[in-house]
Amino acid sequence: MKTNNISNNDIVISVIGFNSPYGTDIDKFFLQKEAETKSLIIEDHDPQKFLKQKGQRFLNKATLLYCNVAFHAIYKRDLKSKIDEVPERIGLYDGTELSNLEDCFIFDLTAKNQGPDRVSPMKAPSTIANAAASQMAIQAGIKGPNFSVCAGMAGSLQALDIASLHLKQGITDYGIIASTEVRNNYQESIRRGNNNQHRPASTELGIAMVLERRKTLSEKGRKPLGVIKKIHSETHTEDFRIEVFLYHSISNMAALFNFDTIIFSGGTSAIDEATFEKLLRKNGVNKSVVYPENLFGDNDNAGGMLGIAFAISIFEGNNIYKTEQENIMVLSVDKTGTMILTIIGKAK
Repeated sequence: MKTNNISNNDIVISVIGFNSPYGTDIDKFFLQKEAETKSLIIEDHDPQKFLKQKGQRFLNKATLLYCNVAFHAIYKRDLKSKIDEVPERIGLYDGTELSNLEDCFIFDLTAKNQGPDRVSPMKAPSTIANAAASQMAIQAGIKGPNFSVCAGMAGSLQALDIASLHLKQGITDYGIIASTEVRNNYQESIRRGNNNQHRPASTELGIAMVLERRKTLSEKGRKPLGVIKKIHSETHTEDFRIEVFLYHSISNMAALFNFDTIIFSGGTSAIDEATFEKLLRKNGVNKSVVYPENLFGDNDNAGGMLGIAFAISIFEGNNIYKTEQENIMVLSVDKTGTMILTIIGKAK
């Protein structure tokens, strides 16, 4: 394993892959009008036909979507030759926890009620947590680190954190991180059980990013979309409210970085927004808090990565929100207590 002296400005986001009912342009997704009516469901999970056709009928929607956006990012970054040359230096990370839920339920219920001989063995891989990233490795020929994380609504930022760590440690040269949202009756039942009905669920979507060191991107004469300056994870296990816990963590981060905007994207339903903002103002943390999920719907998995893309759109002037600073905080939490703060820097 290589040892690298990596600074806070060395890990960058080079490209974004995306797919939703609004198409593959993420800026178009962010600019959608609330009055616009669109299906929650993606009709074509691989519109560019990146995936091999053989065996596709056995892949679930989450896997198809993960592979599509991961390939989208690979082709936008021209990584195909690099994958062929050093496949062990590229990592795959899936920041998704609930997208395989329907497959698991159907598999188990069929086996229980109709007998194990009624379940197709070809459907078994779709029930494991790492189905999507493993299939992507097979499809693309990638042989580096490959796994999924389970941090619920904070999952995509946790995957980003691990990919960044591998780059800093010299384990990989490129990290391909993706997270997906699929919609079905089983997930809707979970939402009802959590009393999470005050805002709609997000559309089905997939988002992927390529993380790399600034040096490898500049060698190609390309400019990054954003810089991963800091990722900080904690778990709330105390008796006091999570809003208080968040305030303390944000205050600590504000002492290290200048930012005027907090993008709370992923797990907004886990807090009381009014209490959270009142606490910040009362203690002199004068930051503008933006909640993309109030516009685009709740995400089970991909909210954090969408928040980062939202921050990049602000930096690039493609957003109604503005910032006077060169940093934006992106924040995700999960109902289980996982909290991840990320400082995204403006590309230079």
